[in-house]
Amino acid sequence: MIPRTSATSACLAFLLTLGLGLPSTARAQAVSYVLSVGSEFDTGCFTPDCTCAQVQNAMSGTLVLVRQAPDAQYAHYFISGLSWRVQFLNGFVPISGTGTYRVGGTPVMQQQMTLDLTIGGGPLLHFDSGLVRGGDNFPRLDIAVPLHGFCVDTLLKVRADPDGSTTGVPPIVFAPGAIAPNPFHSATRLVFALREDGPVRVSIRDAAGRTVRTLVDGAWMAAGPQAMAWDGWGDDGRDCPPGCYFVHVQAAGASQRRTLIKLR
Repeated sequence: MIPRTSATSACLAFLLTLGLGLPSTARAQAVSYVLSVGSEFDTGCFTPDCTCAQVQNAMSGTLVLVRQAPDAQYAHYFISGLSWRVQFLNGFVPISGTGTYRVGGTPVMQQQMTLDLTIGGGPLLHFDSGLVRGGDNFPRLDIAVPLHGFCVDTLLKVRADPDGSTTGVPPIVFAPGAIAPNPFHSATRLVFALREDGPVRVSIRDAAGRTVRTLVDGAWMAAGPQAMAWDGWGDDGRDCPPGCYFVHVQAAGASQRRTLIKLR
């Protein structure tokens, strides 16, 4: 795997060889986000047996995720440049502050967001989602962050997408000849590039569409070139017979497929 510190330059070089030039800021360490439809500032009771009313107020604005050093399980980000506003009956109220976000984990993807916010110039409030299941669609953010823990509470529903600096660049890119040798006898090597960090699945399927080998199952990978090999064997521990196979790569909500020919 390419080290995270060099992923930006490596990915840019790889994509440029395909004529897919990126803006110079496309893979910067700091990525700007825009809140999307569904982001809300909610108040009320959020437990299943609660009969209290919920008041929902639309929320808009921007934030910035700044990549931090990862650990063995999670990718870590610092939240800065947070500038939101909430539409109340009497007008807009500003929200500002900072926070943290982590995402990753195996075998189930998990995420956690904390926010230290000032709302309308009031005191600093600490919101924390706790470590919850989610993050499968990262870099899209989709998480509920409560102030007190989902009872009688204030709840922020954060729905956000990167601001479009990588628009037009596919999430997964194969270079010409990225699978070699092909056809192959005993082993072949796969090379592709990821536009952004996130969970990745790579599988080998036969001509009938059945998965014969899972090379990567939801592992977190950094943006940039990635390489792996298939030895021609299946998950059942047997040598796969000669024939036509397909490698499927899934990342960031997209899927790419390439053909493999296995010889005797």
